[in-house]
Amino acid sequence: MHALSVLMLLAVQAKAPLPEAVVLKKSCDAKVAADCHKLAGLHQRGEGVARDASKAADFLKKACELNLAPACLEYAAAWRAGDGVKRDPLKAVPFYQQACDGGIADACAQLAGMLSSGGEVEKHLSRAVELFARACDAGIAASCGQLATMYDAGSPMARDQAKAAALFEKACSGGDGPSCGRLAGMLREGRGVARDPVKAATLSRKSCDAGDTAACVSLALALQSGDGVAANPKQALELFTKGCDGGDPRGCLGLGERVRDGAGVARDLPRALELFRKACDGRVGAGCYERALFLARGQGAPADLAQATSLLRQACTDGDPRGCFTLGQLFQTGRGIVRDLNQAAKLFAEACQMGSLAACSSHAAMLEAGDTIPRDLVRARALYEKTCPGGLSADCYALGRLVQRDANGRQPSFELFSKACTGNVPAGCHEVAQAWDAARQGVKALPFYQKACAGGIAPACERAKKLQAQ
Repeated sequence: MHALSVLMLLAVQAKAPLPEAVVLKKSCDAKVAADCHKLAGLHQRGEGVARDASKAADFLKKACELNLAPACLEYAAAWRAGDGVKRDPLKAVPFYQQACDGGIADACAQLAGMLSSGGEVEKHLSRAVELFARACDAGIAASCGQLATMYDAGSPMARDQAKAAALFEKACSGGDGPSCGRLAGMLREGRGVARDPVKAATLSRKSCDAGDTAACVSLALALQSGDGVAANPKQALELFTKGCDGGDPRGCLGLGERVRDGAGVARDLPRALELFRKACDGRVGAGCYERALFLARGQGAPADLAQATSLLRQACTDGDPRGCFTLGQLFQTGRGIVRDLNQAAKLFAEACQMGSLAACSSHAAMLEAGDTIPRDLVRARALYEKTCPGGLSADCYALGRLVQRDANGRQPSFELFSKACTGNVPAGCHEVAQAWDAARQGVKALPFYQKACAGGIAPACERAKKLQAQ
């Protein structure tokens, strides 16, 4: 009986199926790519075999060499993470490319991300654009958003905000929350798309609810101003706080302004100063500017003009024209720093380019005067033609004086002087009065002489008296 039992046991064992790993190994050796891939998975998870990341990587390599695109994607990830191989992101690149060419959209997206950031491999933006486009076309919403960002910035291609808006729309519709937030910003500002603050607020809320901190801050700004949504200062404060706590420096700026003003929260200047520091550290120029003002005035901390000056320079660098303009004024007057009119002119020009009409006006005045910097009446006039319509009445008077020199400048200069007078520029009123006086229209000249007189122009007072006496 014992011998018979042994024979029966051997027969059963002979018919028992081989372990899955053994079967897959034989199939893999026979160059069946899918089975090499499955075997890699068993070693990765430790199913039926000892967990062995190195063996898993070897089988992924073999499957990839047999042109199995998903295996190439995983093999690339192994090199990038150092899973089963010595970490080397550069070695991941060709395998991501092979997987991408094999139809794996995520591989295109992953490689595009590496090439666009330049953190792991050398940056190559034009190639990243091509790969993001392939991933976007294949339905990777985040890639559409990243491609949109590149078009919005104009790097490396020509800037195309309309295309950027369309791509953000596609990404947002595909579920990419940050893209909804970016599209909201474009809709709010009317960049590349018709301005639509209502839709902007809706998208900001959608993106914020999806966890995009930047969108929460954008929604806070809309709620604060009532742009496209009913004003709600309380909710705006909550979202600014959420944004700042989440690491968005614009949130810290918004919260700092509320704390500075005591708007819905206790006024606390030292806390506001610290919040402005966080905004400034996050390269928000307005945060640097506000912090500079605090330190210049000694609010929330002892006065420190040297640090305030440094912060104004940082604000200028980070795109806040007020930083450039205020620093230019310091160089112009020599307050707290060595007087340098050339530097002042450069800063006024920079702030002007950023949209500061006050800086354009100051630069124009320096160009007209030719004090230290070369006199340039053509450039000065071009700047006055920008600032006068922008509401700077004194510049309408300055422009009128330049236009007066033209062969046919009498009427245009009269209109400019009239505009200056309407804006309470006494010298403009005096010029208008003299023009009417020269035309022997004393009745029309008198009120303008009187207005100029009230503004402190003595000759206007004398002439007004004579006209009244007639």
